[in-house]
Amino acid sequence: MATRSAIYAALIAVVLALTPATTGAAAGPVDSNAALAANGGGCYSPPIVQTSVFDQLPAVNPEWAPVLNGSTPFSAPALVHGTTVESHVSQADFPAGHVTFDQNTELALDPTDAGFLATGNYFTPNLHNGQPTLELEWETGSYPSWAWAGEGDRVVALGRWIFDCGHPDPIPGLKQGTHIPCLTDADAPKGVPCIGAIFNYRSEMHPPQAVAVIRSGGAAMLQAAGRAVPVTKADVYVSADGGGAGDACVVTHKTSLNATLGAPCFPLRTPLAPLNALDFSFDVPLPAVDGGRDPILKVAPRPTPALGTAPVTPTLDVVPHFDGANPHYEVTVRMTQSVDGKMPTGFAATLLAGWQHAPASPSVHLRVTFDGITVNDALKPAATGITIPPGWKMQTDLNGAWQEISGLNSIDASTAGHTVPIAASYDVFLPRDQTLNLHVDAASIGCLDTLFGHSLLEDLIRFGFNPANPATFNGAVLLGTECLNAGELGAGSIDASFGAPTFGVSDSTYQVTSSNGAFTLRFRVDRFDD
Repeated sequence: MATRSAIYAALIAVVLALTPATTGAAAGPVDSNAALAANGGGCYSPPIVQTSVFDQLPAVNPEWAPVLNGSTPFSAPALVHGTTVESHVSQADFPAGHVTFDQNTELALDPTDAGFLATGNYFTPNLHNGQPTLELEWETGSYPSWAWAGEGDRVVALGRWIFDCGHPDPIPGLKQGTHIPCLTDADAPKGVPCIGAIFNYRSEMHPPQAVAVIRSGGAAMLQAAGRAVPVTKADVYVSADGGGAGDACVVTHKTSLNATLGAPCFPLRTPLAPLNALDFSFDVPLPAVDGGRDPILKVAPRPTPALGTAPVTPTLDVVPHFDGANPHYEVTVRMTQSVDGKMPTGFAATLLAGWQHAPASPSVHLRVTFDGITVNDALKPAATGITIPPGWKMQTDLNGAWQEISGLNSIDASTAGHTVPIAASYDVFLPRDQTLNLHVDAASIGCLDTLFGHSLLEDLIRFGFNPANPATFNGAVLLGTECLNAGELGAGSIDASFGAPTFGVSDSTYQVTSSNGAFTLRFRVDRFDD
């Protein structure tokens, strides 16, 4: 008998054979009402009047659907280009569709790609500082932090162009001939059409299968000896591991409550990304340096991603374009070409483009070292019937370079007032006309975190539901709902900037308290010979 993953792989191949290699942008914003299943899409609306927590489930059944041909989970990837205006890790994802929380990157798309936005992206509450954006979402467990974008970074991404069904943001209409609010024809009174309801589903890329984050304005050593010179850095990551939003089982519509609750999707085994159907291309510009000579593109490989097989690294094609006003390298990751008879499983590398001889471009070599956090408030409230697990999460962003900080898993209520040692650092060559910018986010994990990577049925059984005894159902639902609502508690953020001439270099250790006072971060800034 064919395995489920083999069946899905065959279906993906059929769909790709019948669709364009990539999905192109529309001429204008896509109508978000087209996301509804009643209009040919793949999203389902909850009823306007909800009497049970289960009335909310249609919004996540599925939680994401392709913008085109939304009634099927299979779709051709889209290629988008834009500039990062915000980057953060979510603290509020629905666990039954995820293995881990998402990393979210908001992109201001290039004008030529604006057609990938939907009308819901222009809905006022969805605007980012007054402008519509396309959000890239990829689970943190599938997408390493070194490849996350920072504010101002250029991004080229290939992946699933979807509607976010879980956030309909509706404006109700009225039942025909009445003043009764409604969202769909299914709302009471049934059989009476619902007129004028507007849905504001955002379009997203969720998840990508390939991302190139192109960072300008930095410096690096391009030779073993000598000094740092200006570079453009491109962090590139290609992987079939899309987390829950990239799995066919998770994003297939279930036709009954029992199927929704008990969908046997975890562990994930039906990835949707057509990884070997398309190559991935992007440009890496050379930095603007007067008198720069001897251009070079250095490739620093990272471990090649693979899902359950031996990793196979693809060929990298590099074509220089130096004659025009904007010299650059055209880079293509050849995911469609076999290597020694085997297809590539992914790609991961950092690329550095620069001039080996770059006069008049001084930089300073700095190291930022984190050695501990003092927990002022552990953010572990007492709870009845559920368990708040120990642990915090923390992410640091230094001039757009992200890290996830480890060593915080044991933080509990007893940790308040104590310092927890951590060991993390950045080495950076900073042009002397720039500023060293540090941003830190942290959160205390909650009961919600324990629900990820399980079906709703598995979680209900954990809270006491016995399928052989229906009387246990309501109590389990109450506890499960309480756990779902006991999400991560933000520990605040830190923003610190250091400019010339010292760039924050000091013999003393900085101790900076987060915006809500929950923790104090200890770090040093040291300078080395330039």
